[in-house]
Amino acid sequence: MNAITIIEAAPTPATLEDWIAQGRALVAQRLDNDWRIADWMAEGKTAGHLTQAKFDFLQDNLGLAPKRLKDALKAATTFPPALRDSTLSVEHHAAVASLPKDEALPLLKRAAREHLSVNDCREVVTQRRYETGQRFDDEDTDTTLATLIRRAWNRATEQARREAYEDFKIAAGKGFSIIDEDETRA
Repeated sequence: MNAITIIEAAPTPATLEDWIAQGRALVAQRLDNDWRIADWMAEGKTAGHLTQAKFDFLQDNLGLAPKRLKDALKAATTFPPALRDSTLSVEHHAAVASLPKDEALPLLKRAAREHLSVNDCREVVTQRRYETGQRFDDEDTDTTLATLIRRAWNRATEQARREAYEDFKIAAGKGFSIIDEDETRA
């Protein structure tokens, strides 16, 4: 368990094209590993191994954020291998998983074609869910809170946005700590 593993450095690519090809291969490996983790999570759920206590255990022992684990499970259970776009991440698939398949699959194709980010996909899904009156019960707390912050931002005056922006910069500089209202107004 304590053995030292020596990993040889990859050879320096000879050309820009070689370097880009190497990067593409690394991204493909990362995407493949993310899907393997997602499928492993789904297998664990099917086998009854994925209770909340086990979920917490995995979070602590794999070093993966709870949202990432939940997204992996959601993506794997919603999109079997035949329905996945191999150029997109597990997170892309999780972002559109709440849509009906006849809407989710075209959105994934669009995301691949237009190089949409995960956040772009979430925005499209949110807009569609508002249009159709869908409930948002499956959202996690962080997504819900971020949505509330965005809505408050959109309702605010320009001056209020400027002040909030300055507060956000201070908080970000302190590791996204809480905003001390007394400190920022001093």
